[in-house]
Amino acid sequence: MRNKVPLLQAKLSHAAKQSLLPVRRLPERERSQSGTQTGGRRFGALYDKIYRSDVLWTAWKRVRSNRGAPGIDDVSIDYVKEVVGEVEFLKEIQTELHERTYRPQPVKRCWIDKPGKTEKRPLGIPVLKDRVVQMATKLVIEPIFEANFLPCSYGFRPGRSAHDAIDEIRRKITFEGRHIVIDADIKGYFQNIDHDLLLNFVKRRISDPRVLVLIKGWLKSRVMEGNTFHAPDGTGTPQGGVISPLLANIYLHSFDKMFLLSGIRGTLVRYADDPVILLRGG
Repeated sequence: MRNKVPLLQAKLSHAAKQSLLPVRRLPERERSQSGTQTGGRRFGALYDKIYRSDVLWTAWKRVRSNRGAPGIDDVSIDYVKEVVGEVEFLKEIQTELHERTYRPQPVKRCWIDKPGKTEKRPLGIPVLKDRVVQMATKLVIEPIFEANFLPCSYGFRPGRSAHDAIDEIRRKITFEGRHIVIDADIKGYFQNIDHDLLLNFVKRRISDPRVLVLIKGWLKSRVMEGNTFHAPDGTGTPQGGVISPLLANIYLHSFDKMFLLSGIRGTLVRYADDPVILLRGG
């Protein structure tokens, strides 16, 4: 099977960038340096691309390489490889998506330690099938939103890492004299994302109702903790969901834009829900 996913992503990225308009409130010089853009085409025919064979196969390879524990159905990666068969597993997913019978399963919740802290944070573990569909959806829609994201955002983005964010902070301190450093944290961010607001942000770029139904389904999925199911309350995306980091960046993109348009003479470096603001002293 020839993998045309990179070509598909390049075409989507190009189409998304071509339709952008620069933010007009910034001076021309700052616009060119900031990369800040707004508006843009809304994409209305994406769903059929999500269940393309090459997209699903690429999604499966990425999920498989990430390993991870089984969800509430106890179906593991090894079980799919050794018992179900990878081809049959993906054919089943493709059929469900094509016939619109796919439904997300509840997410298993466990609690993990926060490094250096006594509190714990929730980790969501979707079933393997949901992880593959989320990854396939991410492969298709991420290039569209990447066209909008600003240079100050480093977390969970292609070709960017925590080391890049640290290097940028170091450069600003060393070479630009930005010695006032405000290190912030958005408390309980992943648990408190407003679903309706997030979906409105997604709709600015995605108009395909079938894709929106997929995303809404993952947001509204029930959570299983121990032997108890919890109904969704309209907020939160569990850390651990394949698509959660992208949705988090979509949600916080408005924060990045507001900072840039605020007139604050500082530099924002954001890694997911951890923003750092650097200012000159004196």
